[in-house]
Amino acid sequence: MRLRDKVVLIGGAGSNMSRASALLFAQEGAKVALAARTNEKMHETAQRIRADGGDVLTHQTDLTDTSQVDSLIDVTISEFGGIDCFIHAAGGFFSTEHDITAMDPEFWDGALENNLRTLFNPVRKLVPILQERGGGCIITISAGARVRQDANAAYAAAKAGMVATAKNLAKELYEKNIRVHALCPGIIWDPLPDGEIAPVAPQLERLGNPIDVAYAALWLCSDEAAWVTGLELTIDGGDALFIDSPSRREVLM
Repeated sequence: MRLRDKVVLIGGAGSNMSRASALLFAQEGAKVALAARTNEKMHETAQRIRADGGDVLTHQTDLTDTSQVDSLIDVTISEFGGIDCFIHAAGGFFSTEHDITAMDPEFWDGALENNLRTLFNPVRKLVPILQERGGGCIITISAGARVRQDANAAYAAAKAGMVATAKNLAKELYEKNIRVHALCPGIIWDPLPDGEIAPVAPQLERLGNPIDVAYAALWLCSDEAAWVTGLELTIDGGDALFIDSPSRREVLM
């Protein structure tokens, strides 16, 4: 119960990484608020949490819209009494198309808006709320360096911007006792298994799993990481070191 009595808000609660985090945080005693543009995956996650006796609420939210973000945060505080941690898992726009001359300007703008504005809007509203609670934690889920290099320039710019934002905010919010981090996963190939969230195989030579990201986020949100801020944590099994992984190479072929 490493997050007992804590309230965690997860924005962009549609991916496997955000689902794994939500399920694990609920297992560890947190009350979890889920926000996403579409309901289906978010509600599936909520059903799994409720089936295990966890506390969860869902709120359909476009994080690029300030009024919707305000409503999300107000509802979460009304239901759970406050917010202690925010996980920013929104984003998208990954592709391996590298021809900048063929890129639509709207694609570029969309990548920045969906990755960066979705971080900006909640954070500006949450800072005084976290401060009132005595501090808290903000985590943005970016992407590993090798993923950014393999992707298009718009995605790379947006994800690198998330890392830079996290580091800048860590300095700005230090005096408010708000810790800020960027998680940088590699490509997460394995699907999230059914049932209780538990650590996956303790070996480097395997595919990445959403659970790998969830446990990193759990530690950073817990009081165990109370003296850690501004972390850029790569979770990629060594891919950024250009490790030759047979299992990951096979998937890419």
